[in-house]
Amino acid sequence: MSRPKAKGLSRTIITLVAIVVIALAGIIAYIQFSSQPSTTTSTQTSTTTTTTKTTTMSTPSTTTTITSQTITTTTTGLKKVIRIGIGIDADNLDPHAQTTTPIQNIVNFICEPLVWYNENGVLAPYLAESVTTSEDGLHVTVVLRKGIKFQDGTELNSQAVKFTFNRILNPDVKVPNRAQLEALNSTEIVDNYTLKFNLKKRFAPFISALSGWGIISPATYQKIGEENIARNLYNIGTGPYKFKEWVKGEKIVLTKFDEYWKGTPKIDEVIFKIVPEAQTREAMLLAGDLDIAIAPPPPDVVKMNSTTGIIVFAADSTRYIYAGFNTQKEPFNNVKVRQALNYAVDKEAITKNVLFNLGSTVKGPFHQSMFGFSEQKPYEYNPDKAKQLLSEAGYPNGFKVKMMSPTGRYLFDKQVAEAIQSYLAKVGVIVELFTPDWPTFVSELMSKNATSTSWDIVLIGWAGNYPDADGALYATLHSSQWPPGKFNWAFYKNTEVDRLLDQGRIEPIPEQRSKIYAEAIKIIWEDCPDIWLYVQRYVVASSTKVHGLRFYPNEMFDIRYSYLD
Repeated sequence: MSRPKAKGLSRTIITLVAIVVIALAGIIAYIQFSSQPSTTTSTQTSTTTTTTKTTTMSTPSTTTTITSQTITTTTTGLKKVIRIGIGIDADNLDPHAQTTTPIQNIVNFICEPLVWYNENGVLAPYLAESVTTSEDGLHVTVVLRKGIKFQDGTELNSQAVKFTFNRILNPDVKVPNRAQLEALNSTEIVDNYTLKFNLKKRFAPFISALSGWGIISPATYQKIGEENIARNLYNIGTGPYKFKEWVKGEKIVLTKFDEYWKGTPKIDEVIFKIVPEAQTREAMLLAGDLDIAIAPPPPDVVKMNSTTGIIVFAADSTRYIYAGFNTQKEPFNNVKVRQALNYAVDKEAITKNVLFNLGSTVKGPFHQSMFGFSEQKPYEYNPDKAKQLLSEAGYPNGFKVKMMSPTGRYLFDKQVAEAIQSYLAKVGVIVELFTPDWPTFVSELMSKNATSTSWDIVLIGWAGNYPDADGALYATLHSSQWPPGKFNWAFYKNTEVDRLLDQGRIEPIPEQRSKIYAEAIKIIWEDCPDIWLYVQRYVVASSTKVHGLRFYPNEMFDIRYSYLD
């Protein structure tokens, strides 16, 4: 009887050993699989993920994050993530080389300026505690706030500010908006938290212009290198969010900075998803794949705002949309042709039927809320007048041109371009329309000279870094600002306008500055370097589970104070 028992026991032991061996093999295989390096730049996660309509919540897990700097393994708890759909990818991330407001908006969460325009449009100190100007206007003294750290742990001080502005003024560095600081001669350190900007000449909007320049960490800049700053901002700023990764054509990801000087953000991670089509952004928001959609389709705004769980914001904006002519090319070197095309386009109909009243027509070359605005008589829709002017200019049968438009950058931008194309065809102007992706579009704008542009007309917008006639006119219409690398895409040149814009920069008395700009605007309006179109609203659709969003007049939003249900 004892031998059968021993045989049964042996079988049991063998079975148990086999189970243990199989289990150990599985564990070893899992460890080997998990330790393999990722082959993409995306975040790799072996976790169970619970997705709600408006937030991404991951269970506690060990994740491997791959960035352009390091590979680190961290243990995370429940993460609060906001996913934001934007229409365009970045052309670069350099805080001092921005040409695009939505990307500047992202960079501003990383790098912050000395002063800023708050949600009420009021200029106020930010990293600076105070800013004062000498009586002669040639010296501007800045006192910094104490106790602010960069994301790399180093201290914000006068040396960092001087380093930043020295980089901006370095002619070997590409800085498209450097004209805002052309009056700056030197940056002088007074003490660790006080510095002085010394100007070559009086520059009336200098303090306003400081709002456009984020301060960077010298230590991190040295690690990253000038050659990499356009694609990697890891730990370089003082802002509430740190750069994590940029997957071109897909997403830009930021993570919270725990030691942010205004308090730790309540959102752990912000994912900006690149979604060019407005209808797709809308669908993703409604499906719960986005928490915020920038610039949803205008026809659907009313319906979306009545949808449970969705709220739509239509904020005032200084974003001015126009169609710029290359005024150095025939036939647009003829002012009558430029005026004709202003009469040929029905701007009221475009704002009503294409934008669904999310834009308003204009009576001047920039937003009326800006300092120096001077109201002009609009070019009403008059195709007969347009044909008459074209005939007088020597084009009774019209002509053919190429027009470049973005898609996904502005409210229904491609549809607006198609409407312009249709209106111009009615007066004999045949438009070949092309719509490259945003990085290609920007390259076409910024890299070509007057004779090499692939376009004759370009649909574009301008908001300006600061609400002043100088910020609106100098960069886009002064002849010293012709591309490549600058913003006068119309290649417009008028010596009297140049003189007036120069004079407006140095005139200290606001009333006199207003008169100077009124004179310049009158000439510009008659010269028609552009088809003056409309000012658009800044439209953002959001899940109602996102709270604390703020909006600024220069077409930017703020998530510093945002939180989720």
